[in-house]
Amino acid sequence: MTRKAVLLASAGLISAILPAAVQAQATSEIEDSTALGADDNQGDVVVTARRREERLADIPTAVSVIDAESLASRGGATDSRELLADQPSVRFNNLNSSITSEISLRASSTARATNGDPSIGLYVNGAYIGGGGVGGRNFTRLDFLDVGRIEVLRGTQGALYGRNAVGGAINIVSAQPQFDTSGFIKARYDFETEGKQVQGAVNVALSDSVAVRFSGDGISQNGGFFYNPDHDTYFDRQKGYGARAQIRFKTGPLDLTLLAERQDLDTPSIHYQVSIARGTPGYPNGFTQPKFSYSWNTRPRATQDHNTYQAFGTLDLGGVTLSATSYYRNRKSQYDLDNDGIDAATVAAAVAAGQIPLATAQRTDVFGASYVIDRTRSFNQDLHLSGTGLDGKLTWLIGGDLLILNSDYQVTTFRTPTALNISTGTRAPVSLSYKSYAGYGSLGYDVTDSLNLTGEIRYTKDDRSLSGRLFDRGTGTPAGGAARVIDVRIKPDNIAYNVTAAYKAGGGVLAYAKVGSSYRAGGFNTNLGDPRQPNAIPAAFGNENSTTYEIGVKGAPDRSLFFAFAGYYNNLRSLIAQLDNGCILTNPTCPVAATTYLTNAGDAKSYGVEGELTMTQPVAHGRFRASLSASWQGGKVTSGRYDTLRLPQVPDFIGAVNLNFRHGFIGQSTLVANALYSVQFGGLQELRVNSVKLDDYSLVNLRLGIEIDRATFSVFANNVGNQVYRVARDTTVNRYSTPRVIGVDASYRW
Repeated sequence: MTRKAVLLASAGLISAILPAAVQAQATSEIEDSTALGADDNQGDVVVTARRREERLADIPTAVSVIDAESLASRGGATDSRELLADQPSVRFNNLNSSITSEISLRASSTARATNGDPSIGLYVNGAYIGGGGVGGRNFTRLDFLDVGRIEVLRGTQGALYGRNAVGGAINIVSAQPQFDTSGFIKARYDFETEGKQVQGAVNVALSDSVAVRFSGDGISQNGGFFYNPDHDTYFDRQKGYGARAQIRFKTGPLDLTLLAERQDLDTPSIHYQVSIARGTPGYPNGFTQPKFSYSWNTRPRATQDHNTYQAFGTLDLGGVTLSATSYYRNRKSQYDLDNDGIDAATVAAAVAAGQIPLATAQRTDVFGASYVIDRTRSFNQDLHLSGTGLDGKLTWLIGGDLLILNSDYQVTTFRTPTALNISTGTRAPVSLSYKSYAGYGSLGYDVTDSLNLTGEIRYTKDDRSLSGRLFDRGTGTPAGGAARVIDVRIKPDNIAYNVTAAYKAGGGVLAYAKVGSSYRAGGFNTNLGDPRQPNAIPAAFGNENSTTYEIGVKGAPDRSLFFAFAGYYNNLRSLIAQLDNGCILTNPTCPVAATTYLTNAGDAKSYGVEGELTMTQPVAHGRFRASLSASWQGGKVTSGRYDTLRLPQVPDFIGAVNLNFRHGFIGQSTLVANALYSVQFGGLQELRVNSVKLDDYSLVNLRLGIEIDRATFSVFANNVGNQVYRVARDTTVNRYSTPRVIGVDASYRW
């Protein structure tokens, strides 16, 4: 019997047992649904979205919370795509590798293959972790280990979260040490990739005031879906570990946690299919590689390692709370890339088959490659005071924030020497320095028992500089001319604000209206292109600023229901967009490959509506929980060179349905089942006329398992329909999603 048949038989056996178990419950003593761990109302979850502890239902802004139980019910998450699959208005720009992928919220722009900052704030335990040359627009695998909760703040968050929170902010809160003895261990095996994963945590109370927690993660996956036959390896293989240690001191007014962690990881590398349409100049018959096998001379490799140290906590000063977070991360990211995506044998075969003319083949350097390495060191310090006054009618907060970031990255290219050009390649080192200082505060007042007015403001001063050069790899002499000698500095400042009116309508319902602003930090381009280029490339570009108008309603009418709906409109000034310099091999004025860059491409607007609904109901001797989310969004450029064009990377619709079911079996056993359906459709790939469309998709993940006391065994299938779609594409390149994955996992908690 095949392994898939075994899984299907196991699922069938569980399904067959269910009716008998239900019948048996009629005559056996089974605990009721509340004893099965029924959720508290979602609105009661305590979050720190406004940098102080509040109930989710009381916060007048669009915030979603993914708690540890909800995440565990669908198998956990080890990357951003899995984590955010059921969130409204969230777009994960998947570039096949965690190093280059990024997250977008509410139609916020993406930087993609550049050194630009993200358009959302990335936070871990309240500390900013984004930025740097490579790898700073996404979380790392270790950030998803042993999570307490994830706060997804949609919409402008510039007043309290500062830089780059144009689309919103995501804060991953790690599980803190607790004053008990507890822990878990979980193992997973994926059949298609032969991937093995283990995660676990141990929590020990050393005394009434000191507790420690140790967490670990390991993965070994030599298989995959995307194959490199030249090196007999897979582009999407993974191998490595992560470890975290925490110690918590809670005594009197002080609650302090110290954290240290390390990740050493081979992560999926960048990969793509070369696909050239028939009739393309130089390729009259076209050329397309197999969908999952790419003959690259360069051995695929991508690694991401980091060491992190953090201290965070609160001090009760008697009516005033002091909160502090100190964070240091030393991150090293690197990847290798075959510049032409093909090898000599494949080119020769294509020439013999008439797919590629000999003249085109002779111009193709099949041994061209790039090696990218980035070392980013960042320090973030946040300190703020909060309190209340006037018998609780007044709430206030005042604080400061410091970010110091230094990134040294280098792109080394290799080429085949010729009689006309004997160079073996180039080396392009870049040094980036970023210092950001900010002061912020908020003041809220209960005008009546139902009406609250809150104002938030932040002043930020940035100092950012970059130095970049290009050298011949063999001789060390300068290369590239003036376009590759860059010494530039910008020192912008910014004032961001939020003004919110919130009204408690009764019955646990809150309505609100807000207006606010934010900015995405400007930056630099490290390649100023070709002197013949139609479009000049600036060395630096300025901040992107936004003003957002939002109305919403949310509530928890009873303990079984939570809902939130919002509509928003954004005015974007000096939109940061990825463009190219207009060169192309068929352009007689500039017949070379295009150079991509970031610039301020004019003003724009974006808009949308979104909603989420969570329902929890007891069913017989079990519990059923349904979470639904949906968002419609759009936007376009309103001035400048790209006036009237639609914003890129913005799907028209994003939606998800997450169903979770628990049902008591005989004795201490419980049936657990989860189904996650996610869908996306509409939108364009690039900011250009006649841009290709984003691929639509609809995916289903299924999970079925049994809990026996503290142990759980599950079988699962992700992407049940085996739908493969293009996560990104250009005129000659396709990047594909992952096919179906079937596996098993087992866990034990104590």
